[in-house]
Amino acid sequence: MNIKHTLMIALTALLASCTPKETTLTLIETTDTHGRYDEFANDAHLIKQMKAELGDKLILLDNGDDMQGTPFQYCSNQDTEHPNLVSEVLNYFPYDVVCVGNHDIEAGRKVFDRVYSETKMPVLAANVIDEETGEPYFTPYIILNRDGFKVAVLGLLTPYVITWVPDRLRPGLRFEQLESSAEKWVNLIQEKEHPDLMVGLFHSGWEPAMQNLPADHPLGRENATKWVAENVPGFDLIFYGHDHRARAEKVINTAGDAVYVLNSGCRGQGLAKAEVTLKKGAEPEISIELMLTDSDEKDEAFLAMLQPYLNRTEKYQKREVAELPVTICSDDAFKGPCLWVDEIHRCQFETVEAEGIHADISMAAPLSGGKTLEAGKLTVQDFFTWYPFENALAVMALTGKEVKNFLEYGYEMKSPIYNFDSGAGILYEVTDKKPMGERICILSMADGTPFDMEKTYNVVMNSYRSMGGGNHLINGIGWAQEDIKNHVVWQSERDLRSIFIDWATKKGVLDSEPLNCWSIK
Repeated sequence: MNIKHTLMIALTALLASCTPKETTLTLIETTDTHGRYDEFANDAHLIKQMKAELGDKLILLDNGDDMQGTPFQYCSNQDTEHPNLVSEVLNYFPYDVVCVGNHDIEAGRKVFDRVYSETKMPVLAANVIDEETGEPYFTPYIILNRDGFKVAVLGLLTPYVITWVPDRLRPGLRFEQLESSAEKWVNLIQEKEHPDLMVGLFHSGWEPAMQNLPADHPLGRENATKWVAENVPGFDLIFYGHDHRARAEKVINTAGDAVYVLNSGCRGQGLAKAEVTLKKGAEPEISIELMLTDSDEKDEAFLAMLQPYLNRTEKYQKREVAELPVTICSDDAFKGPCLWVDEIHRCQFETVEAEGIHADISMAAPLSGGKTLEAGKLTVQDFFTWYPFENALAVMALTGKEVKNFLEYGYEMKSPIYNFDSGAGILYEVTDKKPMGERICILSMADGTPFDMEKTYNVVMNSYRSMGGGNHLINGIGWAQEDIKNHVVWQSERDLRSIFIDWATKKGVLDSEPLNCWSIK
């Protein structure tokens, strides 16, 4: 044996001895914070503690829906002089990876492009396609190298974004089905990268509460995580979000392999944790848990980082808007007409009339359950409680029969509360004990003129609903998703909450009595 060959054997042995045969990694997920970073200091304390203890053996993941939900996040989105609050938080720890959520897209391309350009970590969403190039607009996946092991993280977003977010907020982007994208990319990653651990980071809920779409529908499932975990072999671990329901569960896929699935919940209520032991030549050993962060320990440095954002927002959110003569509660909508919804109806009617468009009928729902606004002076902050989302306003053309079917579906789907639409501009009765399809009896228009099942009416509603959100137009009326846009008469450029605030400011004193357009028998 010559000296060169002896040296090669020794070098190979030395390298082999330096390659770890085993390592344990901790993966932590946060999701759906919706800008509630003032409630996140407990999470921040725990994350910082783990960062100090584990170093790069901690992999920190965020699953999106960060850019909408609080007054100070809204203000930060409008502020181009300072770094965005979301990028400041993501960079603070920093996170290792972030996935895009639908409410991040809804903030608008000008906002999310700016925010993600400020972040120091990869931003994932393999199924969001740049129509100009035909390639993923965001990074599709990332390989994290830890102790000689490869961890692949694939990001995917529910394509139902197109049913909630108008084109003007997402120009040039196409959203592909999550299920087929998961299969395509996991196969590509396995063949190209040969990862030791395959992780999904999905902004898509567990499973559909009600799925009447055909299996080959181009959008697939809004909430597809359970289906992918069971039917797309290759994943070891999937973190998901979107449906706000905390979960830690093991499922067995069609190949007979275990897939561990976690969702940390929403708004800083806790963390989802997976502890993974990787061994060369062996399957990953995985344990999972949900970590509640309800202790009194807070990260003071994190709070100090937030303070300038809170200071800049305080003046805005404390501005007085209008006088509310009586206390109103969102849950009163279940009992019949209530001011919580009827003031939205009034605002919608008057806003489109001011735009030169006559609306015959208005549809609206309370957007949060269990909320109360006390009589007295309302501030901007109160309107974030009253109308928490940044939908636009839209007018659609519906026949009388379609109006009835829309209301039938809304009454049937009154849980969650944001799907419980009531109508104004018409007088109708609901017979609660009858089945769906037979509950709603429309008596007349609100002014007493006849209501015609065959006539086409202009119906004003929020843009979420007008694009198919809640499935009132799809499952209720029976329209195909691709046909919905053909019924849109008009859509506002501004968000409805801003419109609502301006309307209330001009009004000065809000109403003390509901419209009383419907009753329950």
